[in-house]
Amino acid sequence: MRRLLHDTTIEGTVTRITDFKSNARQYEMHHPNTEVSVTTTTEKKTFHAGDWFIPMDQVANRFIVETLEPQSEDSYFAWNFFDAILGQKEGFSGYSFEDIAADYLRKNPESRKLLEDKKQSDTAFARDARAQLNFVYQHSPYFENSYQLYPVFKVE
Repeated sequence: MRRLLHDTTIEGTVTRITDFKSNARQYEMHHPNTEVSVTTTTEKKTFHAGDWFIPMDQVANRFIVETLEPQSEDSYFAWNFFDAILGQKEGFSGYSFEDIAADYLRKNPESRKLLEDKKQSDTAFARDARAQLNFVYQHSPYFENSYQLYPVFKVE
């Protein structure tokens, strides 16, 4: 492993956890996460001096992949080492966010279309004003960007 000496911007793969199952019973003091689903995007990300870079040209490649890929059976994610990313820390207050959401939807027709499409395809969602407001929140710049963001960035 190498520690970055300077702030550095790198393009690579960002992974978000979209779904998983967590065993109800613990095993070896953990509650393993299984059936992990992810989405990936290519993004530029700024890393800071002191962050770690792990090159993939070494004898330990298999260990690195098995522990850092979130969908691996024995990954650090499977064994709960990254559970902090699963808790949404920020939120919104319905009464104060309603006006912001309405303004955001007026200015962002693509988000408005996403909302309307979801309401058309999901009747329970169409009847749930709180769920709709949360949907707008999750698709807005006000949403907590680190929520379910896997803390490992891949450079191709």
